[in-house]
Amino acid sequence: MELWVGAINLGFLYAFMAMGVFITFRIHDFPDITVDGSFVTGAAVTAVLIVAGVNPFAALALSFFAAAAAGAVTAFIHTRFNINGLLAGILVMTGLYSINLHIMGRSNIPLLNQPGIITYLKTLNPGLPYEIWICITFCAVILVFWALISLFFRTDFGITMRATGNNPTMASASGVNVNMMKTMGIALANGLVGISGSIVAQYQGFADIGMGIGSIVFGLAAVIIGESIVRIRSIYARTLSVIIGSIVFRLMVAFALFVGLNPIDLKLITALFVLVILIVPKMLAGRAEKTDKALEKIIKRMSVKKIIAGIAALAIIAAAVVLGYNMLSTMAFNSLKRVRIGVVQLTDHVLLNIVRDSFIEEMKKLGYEDGKNVTYYLENANGDMTTVNSILDKFLYENVDVVVPISSGCTQTAINKIKDRPVVFTAVVNPFILGAGKSEKEHLPNVTGAYGPVPSDKLMEMVTGILPGKIKVGCIWDPSQENAVYSVKKLKEYIEQYKNVTFKGVMVNGSSEVYQAATSLANKNIDAFVLTSDNIVFSAFESVVKASETKKIPIFITDVERLKDGALGACGYDYTLSGIHAARIANRVIKGEKPVDIPFERYSKITKGINIDTAKKLGITIPRKILSEATIVGREIKNDVKPKRLALFLFSDNFVLKITAEGIMDQLKKSGVLEKHNITVDTKNSQNDYSVAQAVVQDIVRQKYDYIITVSTIALQVTANGNTKIPHIFGAVTDPYRMGIAKTPEEHIPNITGVATFQPVESTIKAMRAIFPKAKKIGIIWNPAEANSEACTLKAREVAKKNNFNLIEKTVSTTDEVKDALSALLNEKIDIFLTSGDNTAMLAVVTIAAILKEHKIPYFTNDPTDIDRGAFFSIGADYFEVGVETAKIAERVISGEETKKIPIMNCVPEKIAVNAVLAKLYGATIPDNILKKAAVIKR
Repeated sequence: MELWVGAINLGFLYAFMAMGVFITFRIHDFPDITVDGSFVTGAAVTAVLIVAGVNPFAALALSFFAAAAAGAVTAFIHTRFNINGLLAGILVMTGLYSINLHIMGRSNIPLLNQPGIITYLKTLNPGLPYEIWICITFCAVILVFWALISLFFRTDFGITMRATGNNPTMASASGVNVNMMKTMGIALANGLVGISGSIVAQYQGFADIGMGIGSIVFGLAAVIIGESIVRIRSIYARTLSVIIGSIVFRLMVAFALFVGLNPIDLKLITALFVLVILIVPKMLAGRAEKTDKALEKIIKRMSVKKIIAGIAALAIIAAAVVLGYNMLSTMAFNSLKRVRIGVVQLTDHVLLNIVRDSFIEEMKKLGYEDGKNVTYYLENANGDMTTVNSILDKFLYENVDVVVPISSGCTQTAINKIKDRPVVFTAVVNPFILGAGKSEKEHLPNVTGAYGPVPSDKLMEMVTGILPGKIKVGCIWDPSQENAVYSVKKLKEYIEQYKNVTFKGVMVNGSSEVYQAATSLANKNIDAFVLTSDNIVFSAFESVVKASETKKIPIFITDVERLKDGALGACGYDYTLSGIHAARIANRVIKGEKPVDIPFERYSKITKGINIDTAKKLGITIPRKILSEATIVGREIKNDVKPKRLALFLFSDNFVLKITAEGIMDQLKKSGVLEKHNITVDTKNSQNDYSVAQAVVQDIVRQKYDYIITVSTIALQVTANGNTKIPHIFGAVTDPYRMGIAKTPEEHIPNITGVATFQPVESTIKAMRAIFPKAKKIGIIWNPAEANSEACTLKAREVAKKNNFNLIEKTVSTTDEVKDALSALLNEKIDIFLTSGDNTAMLAVVTIAAILKEHKIPYFTNDPTDIDRGAFFSIGADYFEVGVETAKIAERVISGEETKKIPIMNCVPEKIAVNAVLAKLYGATIPDNILKKAAVIKR
């Protein structure tokens, strides 16, 4: 839910920007790239003012005017000097980069602990989930905005603006000042973009100098998508289409993440989509009339027989194309020796998720690596049986080798539809009533799998053991589910064996009816709810809990995962084993065994659980016998460990971040913590994209991961703002204190802790002075858009002064600018060059080293591996070790320690590397005390 609602929220926020692009692109036919800069201007002004204590609503208004001023400058350059509009936008956007930095005073301003509009909205929340409340509020705001902007374009001024954009020559002839009108329109557009940047900064919890990159593409995509959806040409419909396009675009991003698409492909797909939408209408527009007339003539000349023959020919050609595609696709996959496995589950239910995850994990243990020798098609029907059919059709189209349906409903549909390939079912109560077979050995030739009927007898033993005497039990089930009907039938049979127990039942047709059914049973004075296997009822379990609370009715259930959600007792099968059974059967099938020769496997391991906290609330004493038989008591797992998931989130593929991640994974695997606590690790990467990073975090929260480890400062910031509950450990962060994450190592956000690694700038500059006592000037190149680089540069200024150095700085925004910046430094006769914590400069280390060697200028860095790329001397953190220390903190959290009680660790495992060959070239003598500490000496 968080992913989709969060995507809609982002759609609302970016709708202001999309409307600005609509005004410039559609109203004035002006491709204004200024928005990439004015978006950041809005965010920068808001961030600075809020930190200064200005009312956030006043800050929002000032952000509008600041961004509008930027747009006005673009328009002035274009109209006054007759400069091409695109070039004018590029000039202003480039200048805004520096202006925005001056406004902010730094590259990144955290707003996590600052009062803002979003914070204010939280205080008004009547009790709804955070994202839903924000969504409702933004929806109201957007509706008002839509009405106002539409009415504006219907005023005389708005109509004049539209007319000016549509036909400037005629508008000018009518006495309209076209240049002024265009300036007003472009200023208004950028003002709206500034509002978008302002609210996005408050929503994500920080303003960053790089957050506006690609805004023009996103805005254009929203405008074009909206126009393709809403075809009505009234001004109300056109403005509404922009908002719809913005929302749809953000949902596209969310959907891409949901289906597992690599975020790096998203921009390419978006760009291609926008290009096609731009080109196709122009290609078709001029030919539409001619085509229509030509078609009319052709149709008149053709007989019915010819038309039918033509359609048949087209059908044959289409079938041949599809068949050819499938054959080529099959050949390609066979050449790669990959097995295709289609997994379908009925709904996003915790038990079914456990089965799915344990199936994949066991397959991995059996040697099936996703992307190497197996391709999984993981699908969820979200409770819709019609969708199950469509998913199975997709599996057939993709020519999967094995189909794995999870749940009785999916299995029944699969065995009825699929006859030509193996079906390995799991999480099924009774496959025989589904028509899968007559016995475990006598079954459909292409079907096999794992099953287990609900242990209603054991559940009733628990119920009567805790509630002795005469009792009345209530049950809710969906009669459309065969497994539910069968389970209730067996429950009734067991209840008949108890003279003091009577049964009351209510049937439902959907999850929306569960609360009413539960309330009805509660009013019939039942003594306990006893819920058997039913996906619909289990998905609405909270409704049963709510209905039971007023009368303190205990709940007994066959889903052991629901103990923590309010059930008193649970007795059910271990669904992890269900997935494991299915994986082992699938392995046998893949290796050549025929399904007809593989008997159905019945899993028999039962898990019993008691929630002590719930018992205390209900005033019920649990007998010792029941407690002694329980596998789970409260949340403590005695024997088997519930599967958990850890998200490892990297902001980009930066070398340092990847090394850190490798250290994290190496330590987690060596320590055995993953295996001990049954934890799987999913690596996430937003590919250096801020909006994608937000969506990634929303997806992590939606999927309710148990732990998060972030690598990089931006990943930390985005996650800290989007997640307030899941334990969060960070690494590869220079200064978490400047980011608003913490005030001191002990005083930090409760669910966050981790490792701070400040580059050893001071040690490096002291080493410079020791090796080159007569040097005077240090040259440094850095990117102001990088918070880490900014922090290191500020430190370098301070330390250089203390050591009698003159620090000469040149700033860059891209790697392409590094060479020119270095040439400028060489002209200033620098004695030493330094790179510290700057990713942009790090990408050009080889080039920098070659040029500096030619000029015999020593190159110092804070990454010891740079020695292999031509650097002279390096003192830096071993980021593999930083990753190890990050993992060790994660191990403490996984083992039960609270994040709020674990201080942030300052970890800078210094490693010295020296290039002795270059030392001879420069005639430098390296002091013995430094050489003794060197871990690497290149000779």
